[in-house]
Amino acid sequence: MFKQLLAVSVLAVALPVIAQGADPAEVDAVVTAIKAANPDLKSLCQKGPDGIRKASTDAVMGLMGAGKLKGNPQAIGGEAGQKVGRECRGG
Repeated sequence: MFKQLLAVSVLAVALPVIAQGADPAEVDAVVTAIKAANPDLKSLCQKGPDGIRKASTDAVMGLMGAGKLKGNPQAIGGEAGQKVGRECRGG
């Protein structure tokens, strides 16, 4: 529970007032983390948008906690989730 509270606190502090576009390298890092945590991508895809969103959030929080993301976590996570979603749809 403490780890989750810490991650939420990190995200709250990291959110800029004005949303910025996500760095493609950071988006790719989140996609890689999502795939590493979910090696059976088909299973993740079957969970739908909510499952992909959760996987993206988990990946962003992990990378933020490790100091590997500097950009807007919402933008990065959103773009990474969309990218995984496109892969799920065969795009």
